[in-house]
Amino acid sequence: MKNTLLNLFCLLILFLSNDLMGQDSYVVSTPTLNVRTEPSSKAEIIGKLTFGDIVSVINSDNVEWWQISYYGTEGYVAAKFLMILEKSDKYKDWSKESSSTGDKPECENIIPQYDYELDNQLLIHVGNNTDVVVKLMNYIENCIRIVYIKAGDSYSVRNIPEGYYYLKIAYGKDFRKYTQNEQCIVKFMRDPSYEKGAEILDYFKVKKPNIIKEDHEYENWEIPSYELSLNIEYTKNNFKSFHANKISENEFNK
Repeated sequence: MKNTLLNLFCLLILFLSNDLMGQDSYVVSTPTLNVRTEPSSKAEIIGKLTFGDIVSVINSDNVEWWQISYYGTEGYVAAKFLMILEKSDKYKDWSKESSSTGDKPECENIIPQYDYELDNQLLIHVGNNTDVVVKLMNYIENCIRIVYIKAGDSYSVRNIPEGYYYLKIAYGKDFRKYTQNEQCIVKFMRDPSYEKGAEILDYFKVKKPNIIKEDHEYENWEIPSYELSLNIEYTKNNFKSFHANKISENEFNK
């Protein structure tokens, strides 16, 4: 059996000193918001946020200055310009999803395809920094499988029909759903990033020489499987800089 190890990384220097998965999400409510190294208006500015950006609040002990994280950058912002996500007009109707590894987001309107006669797999390992949603796309741009995998977990997509495939991958935190006109959208609210796999996954079985055992001849097939490692690493003082050459949210959801 062919087993190919693939690695897809957003290659950046690791800078995560906090477990942010359980932090609250806040949205910026002012046109521009400076991010500073210390909780003071005189401290060095290390970046700027804009209206609608969503951040993780790490520490809110100081009523005037909150420590936040945004795409791996940690700093301080004026607390009065942050609004909890659930109270914002834009996101108040988005419900938080308690998804587990292996869940298939229902509102993607995807009809999964299986071939239970093929004992193949796509084994996916996810790094500790972010959750992921993986789409398995066929050559006519249809998604045949979709799966949610939590940070630090592994999951095996099995019984994949013969064909050529590629992947669309969403990374992020704080998974939510919004329903409008009987249609719904799922997305990561914090630190979302999207990419399209460049490698084609060939799941066609390959005929091998027949095997003869005790005067009987048996067909022999090679059943391809793949193993994939997904990780995203943030760099200090990074404000969306790694989004170059990535696909958009709209492209991911096509």
